[in-house]
Amino acid sequence: MASFLSIWISTFGVIFAIVDPFGYIPIFLTMTASDTEEQRRLMLKKACVTAFVVLTGAAFLGNSLLRFFGISIPALQISGGLILLVIAFEMVKVIPTPEKITPFEENEGKKKEDISIIPLAIPMLSGPASIASVVVLSAKGESVYLYPSIILSILVTLGFTYLILKSASKIFSKVGVTGLNVMTRIMGLLLSAMAVQFVIDGYLGIK
Repeated sequence: MASFLSIWISTFGVIFAIVDPFGYIPIFLTMTASDTEEQRRLMLKKACVTAFVVLTGAAFLGNSLLRFFGISIPALQISGGLILLVIAFEMVKVIPTPEKITPFEENEGKKKEDISIIPLAIPMLSGPASIASVVVLSAKGESVYLYPSIILSILVTLGFTYLILKSASKIFSKVGVTGLNVMTRIMGLLLSAMAVQFVIDGYLGIK
């Protein structure tokens, strides 16, 4: 049980930080400004289910794709760690990088009646960065607890995401832009430490 808990905590930390639901509160409110609370809830449910399917699929198919392309696990850990490090640096505003959702995608979301699949589920909740992080996590080891912990982490992350975005108006009115920025920076700091650990694990795994 202790082993499962330790694996789950590490995987949940990465997945929650990379999805970063707090960072999407202003965008979500903008894209759903003309929708009712009931419409927002329905779109959120559909988006979270879709994101769960995408990320779970990435976890199970990741290793097969690696073998097909001849990519070693240490190579994936190092490259994935570097990618996550860049994203973490952007979250703490160390270096500027492209946003996870482009202005064009955000503008398209404002025009759509239903944003649940695109852009909310893809690429916001299950974009390239979160898919890559799940693949990296699934390649970390052979523990019997690995896949259950990843799936549970995805489920809990999206559950929190649903609750956070469902209460987006209340949260935004309480903490404002400054509070959301502080939360994003804290998660970016945690993600940077986890990314460095990925690189270290990959280096140590080179034979």
